[in-house]
Amino acid sequence: MTIIAAQCRLSSTRLSRKALLPLGGKTVLDWTLAAMKKVKADDYYVATDEDSFEELKPFCERNGFKIFKGSLEDVLARYCNLIEETKADVVLRATCDNPFLFYEAAQSLVDEFEKRSAYEDFDYITYTGLPHGSGIEMFKAASLLKARALTNLQYDHEHVGPALYNHPENFKSLFVPAPEAWNFPNLRTTIDTSADYKRAESIVKIVSGEKISEKNPVKEPYTTEQILSALENPSLYKPILTVPCVKKGKGTGHLRRCLKIAVETGANVYIPQDAGLEEKNELIEDAKKNGLREEQIVSRLPEKKEYELIVTDAFTLDRELALNLSKAAPVVAIDEGSLNADLCDCLLDIIPSYGLARPANISDPSFVSLPEHKRSAKKPENFDEIKSILVTVGGEDPADLVVPTSIAFASSGKKITAIVQNPEESALRVVDEELRKDIKYIQPVHNLKEQLSGYDVVVTHYGFTAFEALAAGCGVILLGTTQLHVNLAQKYGFACLPQGQINAENAVSLLKDVKSLYPDSPFIKEGAGKKSLGEFVKLLAGGKRFCCPVCRDENSAVENPIVARTTLHTFRRCKSCGMLYMSWTHATEKNYNSSYFFEDYKKQYGKTYLDDFKNIKKQCVRRTSVVDMLYRSSHKAVTPAVLDIGCAFGPYLDAANDAGWQVFGTDISKEAVDYVQNQLHYPATTAKFPEFDPADEFGVKNFDAVTMWYVIEHFQDLDSVLKGVSKILKTGGIFAFSTPSASGVSGRFNTQGFFQNSPTDHYTLWEPGRAASILKKYGFKVCKIVSTGHHPERFPNLKGQKSTSLKFALYSGASHFFGLGDTFEVYCKKEREIF
Repeated sequence: MTIIAAQCRLSSTRLSRKALLPLGGKTVLDWTLAAMKKVKADDYYVATDEDSFEELKPFCERNGFKIFKGSLEDVLARYCNLIEETKADVVLRATCDNPFLFYEAAQSLVDEFEKRSAYEDFDYITYTGLPHGSGIEMFKAASLLKARALTNLQYDHEHVGPALYNHPENFKSLFVPAPEAWNFPNLRTTIDTSADYKRAESIVKIVSGEKISEKNPVKEPYTTEQILSALENPSLYKPILTVPCVKKGKGTGHLRRCLKIAVETGANVYIPQDAGLEEKNELIEDAKKNGLREEQIVSRLPEKKEYELIVTDAFTLDRELALNLSKAAPVVAIDEGSLNADLCDCLLDIIPSYGLARPANISDPSFVSLPEHKRSAKKPENFDEIKSILVTVGGEDPADLVVPTSIAFASSGKKITAIVQNPEESALRVVDEELRKDIKYIQPVHNLKEQLSGYDVVVTHYGFTAFEALAAGCGVILLGTTQLHVNLAQKYGFACLPQGQINAENAVSLLKDVKSLYPDSPFIKEGAGKKSLGEFVKLLAGGKRFCCPVCRDENSAVENPIVARTTLHTFRRCKSCGMLYMSWTHATEKNYNSSYFFEDYKKQYGKTYLDDFKNIKKQCVRRTSVVDMLYRSSHKAVTPAVLDIGCAFGPYLDAANDAGWQVFGTDISKEAVDYVQNQLHYPATTAKFPEFDPADEFGVKNFDAVTMWYVIEHFQDLDSVLKGVSKILKTGGIFAFSTPSASGVSGRFNTQGFFQNSPTDHYTLWEPGRAASILKKYGFKVCKIVSTGHHPERFPNLKGQKSTSLKFALYSGASHFFGLGDTFEVYCKKEREIF
């Protein structure tokens, strides 16, 4: 007998009573049970604990499920007791926090279990690669009873499956890759946190619209197609976490900015229990007036894949915190000033920085929210026209500069307003009674930027207030709280009063140089302050992080050194294999349809792919001659078979066919494959490599050669691709490919430009000098490397030189001799099996 046993409890700590949360006019539990009822079984159960039993019972019964109660903590015992009571032979286990369960995949797994049981003995089976929260697991009941007797580990008893698959010495477990239609391991559909719940609500809204309610609930569980379509919808809610600096003495600006992002995006804000910022509660209450919800404030560090994006505004990131965050999700750091920026996927600089060693992906002051209120009075033209001065260093004054600064500027005879935490206490520190009359101490002002226009001059430190004051039409003087702040003031043209030089004489001197109070700033140029940081963060949340395509080590992905940052990408070098690869991008994923070969190709080369077919084929004829020479040097004169992966419209297939090869092609573009089949009349299939079986498609199990021409750089999982090539290539066969070179003239002499111009779908950047060591891992030995794509005009000291000049000819020769082409070809032989 086969039973389905869905696990449920109401005592979840991360999201209390999540199974009974409303979703689409019913509960999360109703969704899961309705999906599981689509899967064939002899009986259906919910396995819960004693405390949850009575409340869950009516929900189970209305969905056709029986309910069984057992231990709360010992879930393994709960399932074993259920098996003993029902006499079940096979159990399908699901969890009731998965409303968008792939029931088609679950039924497919049941079929796979039955099929494999006919010829293979195993204890446990599941699909790998499904979205987190979309799958089930199956096991033999007798195996689980045996596992309970063999393990005393707390982890095994708190769960179910680990008692089997974590003990390969006793049990055989099968982890079967999910079929392509369901294989989306980077997606998440479970409900484990408040962020997951908001995403689930968003899925229902996308699929079923706005009119769903208790009176008009969603009738049927969603199909896999509906769920995946919603997950790919641009309007889908993407869970975001903001992490501001909330340390005492670091100001309030970081928390203010993160709260604003949270209001605009629905993001959560991480504020640890030990946050030292005294103003945090007041700032949070202000944000609630603008729409922030209580549940958006969290004090727990994120778990892996809980959020799509983490945004830090931390001033200087602590390395341990940075590591924890980066392991959970891609990290975008705003105005990050520490040496730990290497752990961040993307750097966004809004305030101009001073000579930081690392470049940012994006530097854009337009994201600062500038004041709407501007000075209507004309700028003071001399010292006497300056009447009012505001002194402020933000929500905190850790260096205690406000009072001495206000005294210094009051000595000039001007009216001073100074923002402090304790106005009465600060006033008592002014010994001179005459000066005290000219100084007004006030508490921090809400929405200060809209009050700045009421002052002639603002004295502050380097930060938002300085630029907001300029935009409001005020004169600005910066206090140099540190040498870095002095350097920043000087770099961006601000009048500056260093901390150790705060006195009346220096204050008067700065005020008399009126022109220096109005530096030229990017913040007050056209377009400044017009962009929404919240909307941009939403855009970045659609970005993706990649580990090394060869080593596939997700744990060390962010610890690989960064090589370059560009507007759309971040590139790293793998410490293990040396591969250069795209580690993060927020570019839109390319669609390899007809426009890719026609409109896009024409933009780059001035003609469509088919218009250029003859020229491409000429190169393919040369490549075929190399492959042919290497193959026939050690093989008899037969008609060898070649598979061209990414065959496009077939120029290489045509060239290889002319050279006496039996040709086969595969490409993900249906238009291209249709052309190969119907116009060139060569066997080809529309399929992703390596996710197809050539024996099924072509009746050919192994090939004498496998080729990829400007294709290999497009694979995100290069490890699977190279293993796939090795598997279908005969020992002694030829593997050949071409790809852009990261060590050509552009990569060497215009490095930042090379990375900036790297296409958005190039996930690896190969270097001729490292190809052999990478390919050796997969059983290949490099026989020949050909440097191609030579562009002497790209040498930095050849600008303006005619192609007919001697200097141009010398550099052209050097480019060929030293292999400095911007592309190259690799020809290697398979020496050994790796399986």
